[in-house]
Amino acid sequence: MGLVVVILVGVGVGLIATSGSSPSTSISPVARRLARSALAATIQRGSFHYVSEFTSQGQTQRTVGDAGPSSGKQVITIGTDTFTVLVIGTACYFQGNERQIVEQLGLPIAVAAAHSGQWISLAPGDAPYASVYVAVTTRSALDTNVVFAPHQQLGPSTRAGYPVLGITGPMTNETVEGQTQRAQGTADLYVTTSRPHLPVLYTENGKIDKVASKLAMTFSKWGEAVSVSAPSGAVSYASLETGAGTTPTTGPPVLTSGPG
Repeated sequence: MGLVVVILVGVGVGLIATSGSSPSTSISPVARRLARSALAATIQRGSFHYVSEFTSQGQTQRTVGDAGPSSGKQVITIGTDTFTVLVIGTACYFQGNERQIVEQLGLPIAVAAAHSGQWISLAPGDAPYASVYVAVTTRSALDTNVVFAPHQQLGPSTRAGYPVLGITGPMTNETVEGQTQRAQGTADLYVTTSRPHLPVLYTENGKIDKVASKLAMTFSKWGEAVSVSAPSGAVSYASLETGAGTTPTTGPPVLTSGPG
């Protein structure tokens, strides 16, 4: 996790072993296979719970989510604001305060004030749909958060109470709508030592578009059912008078400040 992103933390699972990295004899094939195996096992399990904290320019975004194959939930906190995103198939729902309705959905202040705290449904044709929908389901949540090129395997350790193996490598660039956000820094993925290897912790420490950032994301409850129901009384985004509101930023959820 994607609503207001200006700094991204994502790349496709299929690219994790190679994207942004150059050939090097120091790269361990074992580390690459372990990273691929862990992400593939997570997708096969179908679901997971996660808590992520992304910090940049003095602000921290905390996301608590449950990702399933075709549904999911995110509760996102930035400063004093908390808002919620639900995904059920292609349907998407947003609930937030006035400021977050303006920033995430691009609605005018007057419209946002009238619908503060109310559920707003979004359909695929709505302008902010893609940026709100992204990073909520299992594959998308992995694709938009685990962003590195596995180079080396670390020794056994313990993370979040689990015996783990670590995998380290450079953060990789992300291209969104034709624009490349350049990443510099190191990322570490910790997976369970027992098979199937499952992700326990993913961290990043570096810069995105020359802006310093840190990410820590924990995983748990792999394979447990994710239950998400459509909220009652939701008003459709299309029914609201959008007027000349702001333009929502596409991409996975991160912070509203920064380059982009």
